[in-house]
Amino acid sequence: MKKRLSRREFLKWTGFAAGGTVLTLAGCAPAATPTPVPPTATPVPPTAAPTPTPVPPTATPVPKPFAGTTIKVLMSDMPYVRFVEKALPEFTEASGIKVELEIVSWPVLLQQTEIELSAGGSTYDAMTMIFIKAQRWMRPGWVTPLDDYIARDKLPLDDFLPATLSPFKWEGKLHALPWVAESTQMIYRKDVLDQAGLKAPDTFADLHAVCEKIHKPPEFYAYVARTEPNGVHFPWPIWLQGYGGNIFRDPPNDMTPTLNTPEAIKATEDFVDLILKYSIAGTQIYDTPDCQTAIAQGKAGIWVDALGIFGPIQDPAKSLVADKVAINLVPAGPAGRFPQIATHGLQIPKNAKNKDAAWEFIKWATSAEILKRSAIEGTHSAVTRESVLTSKEYAAKYTLAGVNVGDLIAEALRLAKVAYRVVPEFPEVGQRIGQGIGEIISGQKSVKDALDAVQKDVVEIMKNAGYTLKEPY
Repeated sequence: MKKRLSRREFLKWTGFAAGGTVLTLAGCAPAATPTPVPPTATPVPPTAAPTPTPVPPTATPVPKPFAGTTIKVLMSDMPYVRFVEKALPEFTEASGIKVELEIVSWPVLLQQTEIELSAGGSTYDAMTMIFIKAQRWMRPGWVTPLDDYIARDKLPLDDFLPATLSPFKWEGKLHALPWVAESTQMIYRKDVLDQAGLKAPDTFADLHAVCEKIHKPPEFYAYVARTEPNGVHFPWPIWLQGYGGNIFRDPPNDMTPTLNTPEAIKATEDFVDLILKYSIAGTQIYDTPDCQTAIAQGKAGIWVDALGIFGPIQDPAKSLVADKVAINLVPAGPAGRFPQIATHGLQIPKNAKNKDAAWEFIKWATSAEILKRSAIEGTHSAVTRESVLTSKEYAAKYTLAGVNVGDLIAEALRLAKVAYRVVPEFPEVGQRIGQGIGEIISGQKSVKDALDAVQKDVVEIMKNAGYTLKEPY
């Protein structure tokens, strides 16, 4: 399909074309034969010299109050971040601010940001604000509120999806601007399912049935999943809630852990069974890049996880199957369909050295223009601005197998029940859950024994945090 030129591009290219045409015509026309002038007694007065065209004054340069300033930014390796990295020269040209962007893996980002903020460090001027860490970082005052900047610059916020702003508020103040509206979705090889006469799985039972039919190891594995402890706790609750369980009994009203209930055991058995039977990972620890590679290289068929990390699979420069995949809602369990959601943003640490310059970067990086370009020119589909999600360009690129990914994001936001994820203690709880599931996958413990141990440890985590728990637990 031909790329449609924007108005700016159209004017640019037609301007060059018109100029080229005029030059060509002027250069190729034959010289005209001069007409003889009859003699006359009256002398011809000399032609008046043309009035010289005034030379316009030199344009006043755009003020760059931060020219020469260098800021350091810490983010994780995701499609949006790679697009921002590519576009940084434009920001520097416009603002005079040089950006040293440090891109690290997700586990390193979690650890490095926690250390920097808790120690009151000043190494970075802007950093990723992580959904599940936001309350922990905002409450002690480790992050700079952005309200004064927003008011000064009269920056409108109504284009951001409300669900992506609310997690970054504490005591009425906004501490970050969001760049990803993360939701769990299911990416799958539509061509493989079509060849087998199968539809995209809609339930857990469907998922097992489809995997059984398309699983042909070692050439092709039906499934792949993250099993690294920092990542597994994002997709696992799809199964936990789908079987009627939850992390806590009734968050935020009753924070008693419920991680070894019959529902939790059944959910975990199903979750692990898919991995052990059909995943290319088997008992190995798989993280985001491993799963991306498995799908992109045509080795695996289905992945249920975060939409924001599917980007490389949809990039023809990185994927052998970019035109063969489709995306749909996560499968439903007996108790319903429960996609998980998250959002990440950009924050300014309390002790950052160049706060004003960092704010200019955040405004630019989360602007409608950059977010739209990151989706259309890049593969960042999980954008946070309504104007981008509802644009014709977005629909044209992200309608796969008749399904608009923007609609999937909206539906995930509507269905999700994630009150458990915003409590300050959840990162530690999620890590312990991930460790427990890893013990099951590796065969070190049975599902019941592993979940009993996780439940015991999480009860202690919540008690130590000062929560009043209700027996039985």
